[in-house]
Order: sequence, then C-alpha cells, then structure tokens
Amino acid sequence: MHEVRPGIFLVSVDGRGSIRDALRAGARALLPQSATDDEIESAARAAATGFVAVHPAVARALAGGAAAPRAEASVDTTPRAVERLTRREVEVLNLLADGLGNKQIAGRLGISDHTVKAHVGAIFEKLDVSTRTEAVTRGARLGVVVL
Repeated sequence: MHEVRPGIFLVSVDGRGSIRDALRAGARALLPQSATDDEIESAARAAATGFVAVHPAVARALAGGAAAPRAEASVDTTPRAVERLTRREVEVLNLLADGLGNKQIAGRLGISDHTVKAHVGAIFEKLDVSTRTEAVTRGARLGVVVL
C-alpha cells in the first residue's frame, strides 16, 4: 500500500464520485478543473496552513446540486468578486485579516501609507463593504482570506 499525501485536487463537478474519492485520498483542497491560477494559489495557501479549501462549485456538486450558498442581497459573492481584486489587494486584505494597520501593511509591503489607503478603499468598493471586519469576513467567504 502506498502512502497518500494530502494535496490539491482538481475534480470534475459533474460527478460526485471523483470528489468523494479525492476526499478519501486526503485532499486538502478541492477545486473544479476550470479553477483559475489565483483560486489554486489561494487554495494552496489555505492547505499549507492546515485548512481544507472547497470551491463553492465543488461543494454544490458534493451536495447533489443543492442551492447555492446564502448570499447577502445585492452583494456579489461569486468568483467574479474575487476576480476584480488585484493580486496586491488580496495581499492587503490578508494583512488586514492579520490585524495589521495601514502603517504596518505599508512597511511589510514596502509601499506608502497612502497607497495602502488606496488599496483598502478599492477593496471596500469591490467587495461592497464599509469596514475592515466586513472586508475580511467577505474575503473569507470568497476564499481569498486565509484565517
């Protein structure tokens, strides 16, 4: 018997068998075969920190096509909301999740406080939120924030 190593699995969402097989094999992240590079990167970060990441499309397939997860009215919680965030905005959002202030984020990323403030404003607008807590919560729901 060979050792099964946990990893990221790209699975077909049209059949639950492959998803269940991946889970039995020790999957730490389940993504559809159409996953973007950013989705794979986010899942890898989550898996590396001990979390299990399951893409919403895979979760729906596993549940047998059950209704999509509850979304707040008029808020885009689909992968499109994630796609609008730049790589730098995702970095800033994850540092917000770590509880860092603007000056700390600026120092960590080697950018100005003003640039951090602009990124935070863009994150708020793109995720349709008004506080850092809401941004981190929405980011976690979308799978771009690793808590």
